[in-house]
Amino acid sequence: MIRRALTLVAIGATTLGATACASSGGDRGAFDTVRPTTVRLIVQNRNFSDVRLYTHRRGARTTLGTVTGKQDREFTFSWDMPDPMQVEIDMVAGPKCLTQEMQVDPGDILELQIAPVFTTTSCRS
Repeated sequence: MIRRALTLVAIGATTLGATACASSGGDRGAFDTVRPTTVRLIVQNRNFSDVRLYTHRRGARTTLGTVTGKQDREFTFSWDMPDPMQVEIDMVAGPKCLTQEMQVDPGDILELQIAPVFTTTSCRS
């Protein structure tokens, strides 16, 4: 119950802050909002191997980058409308796979954790 109340307070403060920022924009209307056009992917590579990551969207494969073994990295990429996406995980000198398809909206923050022992059981080969 307390956790829920704290969450509601945090959401209220965030909404209030966003409203204050939007209203200081001059001649913009009260209901104008700035829509996000990016997605953040936070990657925690718990494996010793480096990993290359790609996104798959509408049949197009886009390179995100590399995450060194035992390191974390954050990627921000353009995402203008809700769309399904998959992440390709390519272990350097090892297996590769695709994650299950997920619906991604602009402004989403995604987290991907690569296990210390990489198996393709949670991926499509």
